[in-house]
Amino acid sequence: MIERQERDIWRDGALFLIGFGGIFLGEFVLSGAVGADGTAVHGFLLGCSVGISCSGIFRATGKQAVYSTLALGVGFALGAVINLF
Repeated sequence: MIERQERDIWRDGALFLIGFGGIFLGEFVLSGAVGADGTAVHGFLLGCSVGISCSGIFRATGKQAVYSTLALGVGFALGAVINLF
């Protein structure tokens, strides 16, 4: 269960924008430049970006934000590896 914090528009907005910027960077800039689309590294970066963005949306505490970000990153990386087979 996510323990919500009080609404802090600057913190929540910054987390959302960092996550959205990471998604944009990973999908449009890095994928085309290094040809890493569909690899485990690409999945990890995308999952971490989604986790950071969701932490801002759901007002998670710092500890919960770190755990959910890493869990999503590992999950997306595993999904990318499984998708290769």
